[in-house]
Amino acid sequence: MVQTVKYILLLFLIMIFSACGESVVEIGPSTYIPKIVVEGYLSPGKKVENIRITRNFPLNVHGNPLSLILFSADVRLVDLQSNMEYKLTFNPEKISFEYNGNDLEIGYGKSYRLNVSASFEGQTLSTSAVTITPNKGFEILKEESKLGEMKYREKDNSGNVKNFRLVFTPSTGSNFYAVSIVALDADLSTFIYDNAYFEVKEENLRDYFDNYKYEFKWLQNVNSNVDKIQYDIEWLDTWFYGNYRTVVYAGDENYRLFTITYNRVQEFDGNFHEPRMNLEGDGIGVFGSFIADTVYFKILK
Repeated sequence: MVQTVKYILLLFLIMIFSACGESVVEIGPSTYIPKIVVEGYLSPGKKVENIRITRNFPLNVHGNPLSLILFSADVRLVDLQSNMEYKLTFNPEKISFEYNGNDLEIGYGKSYRLNVSASFEGQTLSTSAVTITPNKGFEILKEESKLGEMKYREKDNSGNVKNFRLVFTPSTGSNFYAVSIVALDADLSTFIYDNAYFEVKEENLRDYFDNYKYEFKWLQNVNSNVDKIQYDIEWLDTWFYGNYRTVVYAGDENYRLFTITYNRVQEFDGNFHEPRMNLEGDGIGVFGSFIADTVYFKILK
């Protein structure tokens, strides 16, 4: 729930950036425009679930976060190959929409449209978006990757620092791959202070703990016609001793554009702009698709 609220705050802040040529952000009822907020991804071979449909709100208005959830929204997924339409249902436990039938299978390299309509504040709003799922082919080659266990900044026989390495086969046509690195045993007692080129004090570590625990990188403009791609996990992306989970995502164009722009909304000249969002009508957010694969490794003292 906290993640959803943070996401809504971020998206609405983006929408109200209205200054041009000056670094001023105007907020308040006069700049507020009701919008449907969409956060949803499809993955080939996986169930359609965790499609979050919420709404925005003025930043200077304090209300119940649960009122942001559009649980009664009409949410439908259209398979554009067959034009078959599938109505999604709200799951109160996951606070998101899903499809529970057995007659829908998300395929590789296929097109799907999400249609959403909802009524609030005396208006009926609607939005839609299309995603083309990545082609089949992406997979982390675990037997060729360098995973397992390794001491912090361990060296080989030649004295060179070794790295954990991912080797994966790309999806043809997909030139964007995101890498999520999560320290599963992150704690104040497992933090690697030697990893920083500056002094990290415990109070600063507490304040920015999640910045160290969660790392997110991406590769773009990748040649997807090669047989294999290698990616080394740098030591500056690992800040704790213990176990790590790494997820690599082969993303579609919607995923790529939103990922590289959602937190870069101010130019050097001070002007603000929106991230790249693929929703039409009264929507903000993202509707995309990806293929994901997960591996694990461990850093020893």
